[in-house]
Amino acid sequence: MYKLIAIAVASLLATGTVHAKSLSNQLVGQWQSQCKKASGRYLQVISRFTEAGEYRATSNFYTDSACSAPMGMEIVSTGRYRLGALFTTAAGESAQEIDLDVGELRSGGMTLPGAGERVHQIISIIDGRLVFGDAPGLPAVTGGQRPTKLNKNFYSNKQ
Repeated sequence: MYKLIAIAVASLLATGTVHAKSLSNQLVGQWQSQCKKASGRYLQVISRFTEAGEYRATSNFYTDSACSAPMGMEIVSTGRYRLGALFTTAAGESAQEIDLDVGELRSGGMTLPGAGERVHQIISIIDGRLVFGDAPGLPAVTGGQRPTKLNKNFYSNKQ
């Protein structure tokens, strides 16, 4: 009996490890979000994740819903990321913890508040789409709590 339980646990751990490695490998590269309305403007984010654990996210703002008329405003965030534990959301979806250490946050040559913060987020890649949690994960917004649900309404496609 104990031997069967040990085998079952070992196979679950092996499956989790493969999934973790798979998500890590899938995450590396460049991602572009769809055009999304945000605060009366439109937003598109281009994110790049490297094998070395570095990220760069460039948020561009537009006046139109096709994200073809730029406002000339962008916010750039760079830093390091770490993938954490795999888990299942309350909706039964597989997700993984990700921590982003914001090294630099700037717009138009100005440094913005938020540099030096650690953002606690979750991610999943569903049908080839990169999906983050339903809250920004910023300590000022969430009190340091990690989101528990995925926001499938705002996603990015790999480029």
